[in-house]
Amino acid sequence: MKYKILILAFAAFASSCSDKNMTKNDDNSYTINTLELGKDIRGYGGRLPISKTIKGDEIQSVKILQNQETPAYLERVENQMLPKFNGININQINSIDAVSGATYTSKALTKNVQVAVDYYNSKR
Repeated sequence: MKYKILILAFAAFASSCSDKNMTKNDDNSYTINTLELGKDIRGYGGRLPISKTIKGDEIQSVKILQNQETPAYLERVENQMLPKFNGININQINSIDAVSGATYTSKALTKNVQVAVDYYNSKR
């Protein structure tokens, strides 16, 4: 009986630390994937899912996952906008300006980052 309780307790703990959208990392940061969470968010060329790592209230990294975005627009956003998310507080997402000439892609990135933050906040 004690063995069954221990297994159930471990299963409950493990499921609270990780799910299909968010994974807890060894350094107590969390990586959130918007492949499903942001499935309705579109850039210029289609969906723009991201993987974002947060520790505490700080965004550590944002990576754009496989997508169908127009390469020229995506490159501009990756070079000019993406690095600005690194190291900022999760409450400062809207302080990042869109890239001129890549507005749809920029807005899709910002929306995906916000969806990831909202999910993170709902689970911690």
